[in-house]
Amino acid sequence: MSAAVFGNKHRLELLVALAEAGDEGVNLSELSEVRNAPASVYYGPIRSLMSVGLVDRLGRVAGDRRCWYRRRESRFWDYVGPLARDLVEVS
Repeated sequence: MSAAVFGNKHRLELLVALAEAGDEGVNLSELSEVRNAPASVYYGPIRSLMSVGLVDRLGRVAGDRRCWYRRRESRFWDYVGPLARDLVEVS
């Protein structure tokens, strides 16, 4: 479903994770563990979302090597968040 609708096999699950995380943000390593996929599959989609201004990189917390990403305030998330969640339920 994700590849057909969003052009990337893992973009849908990344969109859902970002939409649901709110201000807490998403860590790609944690997402990859939950989804049983390598973290590298999310690098292209996260860079694309950052390049169009939909996601910010929060950086690292002191003492923690992991990097976090958070969605930017945008009407995009009002529409895509619910759509992505519905598509996950269908697939």
